[in-house]
Amino acid sequence: EVDDKIKNNNNLSMISSNMIFYVEKFYLFKDTHALKDKFKNNITLLKNKNLNNFIQLSAASSFIQFNLIKDLHFDENLKPNFEDAKFINEYLLQNIEKNSIFLKNARYFYRKRKNQSSSLDNSINKAYFLNTINLGSLELLQKYNTYSFIQKVCLYHIFWQIKTLLFNPEKLAILSKDEKKEFKELLFKNFTLITSENITSFNIDAYDFFYKKGILNYFKNEDLSENIAFIESIDDKNDEILLKYYFSNINHTNKILLDEKEAIIKHSKIRQYDLLDKVFLYEKRIWLKINKNSKILDVFVNSQKLQLFFDNVYINDLTLVLKTLNKLKKQRAKNANLWIFADMSSRADDNAEHLYRYVMNNHPKQKIVFALRKDSCDYSRLKKEGFNLVDPRTLYFKYLLFKSSKVISSHIDNYIYNAFGKDTLQSKDFIFLQHGITKDNMASWFNLRKINLLITSTKAEYNSIAGDFNHYKFSTKEVVLTGLARWDALVKNNVLNTKQILIMPTWREYLCGTYSKKTMKRRLNKDFNKSTYFKAWQELLLSKELEKIIKEYNFKLYFILHPQIMPYLKYFEIPNYIQTSYKTSLQELFCTSSLMITDYSSVAFEMALLNKIVLYYQFDKKEFFEKHWQKGYFDYEKDGFGDVCYDLNSLLFTLKNNIINNNKNKNTEFYNKNCCENIYKKIINYV
Repeated sequence: EVDDKIKNNNNLSMISSNMIFYVEKFYLFKDTHALKDKFKNNITLLKNKNLNNFIQLSAASSFIQFNLIKDLHFDENLKPNFEDAKFINEYLLQNIEKNSIFLKNARYFYRKRKNQSSSLDNSINKAYFLNTINLGSLELLQKYNTYSFIQKVCLYHIFWQIKTLLFNPEKLAILSKDEKKEFKELLFKNFTLITSENITSFNIDAYDFFYKKGILNYFKNEDLSENIAFIESIDDKNDEILLKYYFSNINHTNKILLDEKEAIIKHSKIRQYDLLDKVFLYEKRIWLKINKNSKILDVFVNSQKLQLFFDNVYINDLTLVLKTLNKLKKQRAKNANLWIFADMSSRADDNAEHLYRYVMNNHPKQKIVFALRKDSCDYSRLKKEGFNLVDPRTLYFKYLLFKSSKVISSHIDNYIYNAFGKDTLQSKDFIFLQHGITKDNMASWFNLRKINLLITSTKAEYNSIAGDFNHYKFSTKEVVLTGLARWDALVKNNVLNTKQILIMPTWREYLCGTYSKKTMKRRLNKDFNKSTYFKAWQELLLSKELEKIIKEYNFKLYFILHPQIMPYLKYFEIPNYIQTSYKTSLQELFCTSSLMITDYSSVAFEMALLNKIVLYYQFDKKEFFEKHWQKGYFDYEKDGFGDVCYDLNSLLFTLKNNIINNNKNKNTEFYNKNCCENIYKKIINYV
């Protein structure tokens, strides 16, 4: 087909072929490239000066005439992301009066490699943020911004950078403070050469209304003349819909009418999107009550009536919304009154186990089942206690999950969440008990999940998620303050004045291997023992001063790794006086210890709850908050329960000082009594 077009078009400079992704890992072909709209028609022929939205960034998926190349070279400073774009567009500019053809059925297959070694999988580096928008897009714009398609080529590239940083700001951690400043300045320089008209007229699915409005606000201090409201979600149990719209002025006014009467607002929330050190856009999220007779929803912002969209479709009335609502109700009606509880697939001893036990003993009529692998160290213990256990690897578990009405878990693991694809929990209530207290910014991870009830345990944690002007999508509808289920037993079984120390570091996602759906575990990272994490904890464990302190004051010492790091225990050299396993539960370990050394783990709250000492060893603070979690409301120096140490000598000095003076912790007034009962009532009252 390409050959035919070359033979029959004399004035041709380029043929663009349709890029299809081949996902090697799953043997799948996916026609999902963001620029696929160029190929809606089988054949499109355009003059280069009229390309407009038909932008080309890939040299490999195009055919060009060798004899039309005039002293052009690929710029290796732009690898691995923009060298194609600059080359191919400078070529088109050299041949601006010639034609280009876009062929749908001439397909180029881009291999997304199983080991993630494809160029697209490894494109984020310093050059991606600095060189590509300086030597790449900015140079193109400075020379050729009179052409609309050049502006849109550059806008397309920068859009992906903006999208990455809005939802994963930690990606910018590879830049220094001065480099971040330079990057921001380069962004603004680029946008002085991209017109507002091109920002609003560029149309591809990925670059939607949100980005157009945000980019105009951020870089141009302008607003779109049109405005849109979206119905994002439907709560079929409570006959409520989630309405949202975007804005830049926090002092705006709104009015929402349902069938010409003021709508009943059940919950509302202002979510904030930040880019670098400035607000990109705000989002108003409103839960509204509707009924089966509701017809017209009118949304006004500053007296302007907003267009209403649902499921990416413009709607004049609520007919489609009510149809979907009824469909969801029918799906839910098929569920049995069965609650599935789960901690980790291979471990219990967390909040789900404690809440299950409460329901089993206090509400025996409720049908419940606990998901746990048969090879788990907790399986026989819970079986003897009378837990109704099911192995999550079995077809029977999937059947129960399909029939269940509620899934109650301390973790959000794929074996539950994506058992049948992304809509697994659509017609079920997912109650997220949490593994601990959320003190760092987990919004980018939480927001990807459907959570009906999110359990929190302190007022600060609750406000950081449910309150306004943060990054979470959740409001007072989804977030409840109850305390952790395991706290009831923890307080009841507490033992004071013991001589036992716990070392419990948390995990690092960037140190753990990739997740395997087959084994439901992470693959091993062979370079783990080269990490700062490994070296720092190993140095502590082998410290002669630590051994001297433990033996001099007659203490026991336990080194307990996070479950995600536990497979790497074999890498550590452990002195004989340090124990690395515990026969019963971690709960008992907390109760029988008098002091904990951790880095950033929320298990510090367990010790604080029991009025015991916590020491923080944060040797990698910068790396942790750049690569693992974003820093949240919790300040370890101000809000923590003990001293923060950044090197081994200060940690050992502080440890000895705390033992000698029998110090107490601070900031412990956060316990909610009867946590299991509180959570149960919230679940029951979630109609």
